[in-house]
Amino acid sequence: MPTRGVCIIHSCPGFILLRYLPFSRKSAIRDRHLVDRVRANLETFRTLSSQSLVRETDRLRGEVRRVDRKNVRWFSSSLRERKYGVKHDVILDAIALIAEAVHRVSGKSYYDVQLLAGWKLCQGTIAEIQTGEGKTLITAIPAFVFALAGRGVHVATTNDYLSRRDFETNRPAFRLLGMTTSHLDTGQDDNLKRAAYACDITYGPGYEYGFDYLRDQIQRRKSDRQPLGDRFVQQMHGHRFESAKPVQRRCAFAIIDEADSVLIDEANTPLVLGGQEPGPQTDPELYRIANQFAASLSAHTDYEKLAGGIVQLTEAGTGLARAAFEKLPRRKMSRSWSVLVQNALKAHIGFTRDVDYVVQDGEVRIVDVNTGRIHKERRWQSGLHQAIEVACGLTPSVETITQARITRQRYCQYYQQLCGLTGTAGDNAIDFRTFYGLDVAVVETHRPCQRKVLASRYFANRDDKHRYLVIDAVGRSNRGQPVLVGTRSIRESHAIAEAFRSHGSTSHAILNGVQDEQEAHVIGRAGRHGAITIATNMAGRGTDIAIGDRARACGGLHVIAAEHHESSRVDRQLAGRAARQGDPGSVQFLTSADDKLIHDHDDGLADRLRRIKQIEGVNESSLDAAIGRLQKSIEQKRFRSRQTMVARDAWLEKIQNTLAKTG
Repeated sequence: MPTRGVCIIHSCPGFILLRYLPFSRKSAIRDRHLVDRVRANLETFRTLSSQSLVRETDRLRGEVRRVDRKNVRWFSSSLRERKYGVKHDVILDAIALIAEAVHRVSGKSYYDVQLLAGWKLCQGTIAEIQTGEGKTLITAIPAFVFALAGRGVHVATTNDYLSRRDFETNRPAFRLLGMTTSHLDTGQDDNLKRAAYACDITYGPGYEYGFDYLRDQIQRRKSDRQPLGDRFVQQMHGHRFESAKPVQRRCAFAIIDEADSVLIDEANTPLVLGGQEPGPQTDPELYRIANQFAASLSAHTDYEKLAGGIVQLTEAGTGLARAAFEKLPRRKMSRSWSVLVQNALKAHIGFTRDVDYVVQDGEVRIVDVNTGRIHKERRWQSGLHQAIEVACGLTPSVETITQARITRQRYCQYYQQLCGLTGTAGDNAIDFRTFYGLDVAVVETHRPCQRKVLASRYFANRDDKHRYLVIDAVGRSNRGQPVLVGTRSIRESHAIAEAFRSHGSTSHAILNGVQDEQEAHVIGRAGRHGAITIATNMAGRGTDIAIGDRARACGGLHVIAAEHHESSRVDRQLAGRAARQGDPGSVQFLTSADDKLIHDHDDGLADRLRRIKQIEGVNESSLDAAIGRLQKSIEQKRFRSRQTMVARDAWLEKIQNTLAKTG
């Protein structure tokens, strides 16, 4: 019997092979049989009327409900566990049923590998499915299967635009099968939210589920504060008390899109719910004085920047801060002067505009360091957000009291059944197994991948790199090949756009971080004949880049990665934009000594790159190996950091439970 772990689903003409590590021929035969069974059921369902399809759904619901509560997680059981024979027939029937419903409402048919990917998600795994392989339709399979239990399914995406798009795409098929669906909107009142969660399948951005959970916890705590004796006395006077009714049902099933981003990259990023009422405030004049004081300090003499972004005043700087404190006007201060100075210093030297944040519509908005996306709903805490606002010349916003917070990792663990899909998961199989108990299934593409990976080029400085990038991109564009330039930060995308303009090229589009319908439209046009598009690495993620016939004849989409990311997985995500669905395409990585990865983590490698004499750059396998080692080292450090965070979360939860029992 094969062991649990990473499995790879291979596709070749007329045959499906599911290979576990170690390889088992029995599993391959079994899964070929699985697909044959689904196809046979599909032929049967093709003859049914719409009313009959709904009746078939009701029959399956009845079979699911007969599984006792103790064993409700039978969905995720392995194919080889035969304790509950009903489960295989139910799941196979359900997969065939949703496949037929999708075909009727859209005319689309599932590929064999898509059916197997849906099956693996029903088992509770993380499925690695390459971009362009139809993840939106694949999620309909586990959503329908889980919904049969009648306990609610949450389909979580990274943002509102993608969740609404997926909701609108799959809703007709679910409606045909008699399933209720809804979409969570930010700002909905409690009654609308409660109705949305009461549906069989609920779509929404991942953070919205977390914030609703926190709001429910706050309401529950408020209702529990009523002293028992007071409540009894008031009941004797005819008053009725009702416990706060949560908007969410108990977390049962969740399907997470871009699971690597949510469960790994953002695992340590807490969801913080601020209160409606303002908290203690600091007079805006003191923020401005602290900002001016921080700007007057000198590096090394007055302060030092330590590892991890920590800024520390030297003895001389501390003396200057003490002298400045003596001259402060008498104003309201919610934090100590030293904290105001620390925040002001961080605003000046610890955070970079158009890298860590942007200013839009008169507001400071945080840029996610992992994805490059701009998040309106996030705010830095403890006065740091206000310090950055003042550093940007804005009026400091009102501070609110943090009412509740929870990490994404901890919240996701409340679900009784969790699965997810992404284009890059195999490299992080250990993370998913260690922190979530989830296996990874790597699904091969429906058609063979034709992507060409060109040798990486290395440069002494950023100017040489940009010069090569522009000449290469313009040359390819003139030959009709579309080019996508992926950048790590918004600032870098602006710098590259300026390099194009300096070269006399202005026919390029630029995208930065805000995932909405307009961005999806622009990124969708990036595959047109001769187009040049500059975007942060994650801009437009989740949107298919279609290649026209003329562009295909010119070599397909060429991706230029302007620099490496700390995570090799993010590099793979960018490379995956090229050569989708069997189309031709290519990718090349460019690196210079000024890149953030090199500058922040390896001075020796930076010195080595600066000695490169050729302005057109060099190809060198030893440099490729050095980049790989550096990324692996950083990923290992982050893995240990996540382990520490998990241990801390477990300790805090234990303390809270102990206090709850004794309080």
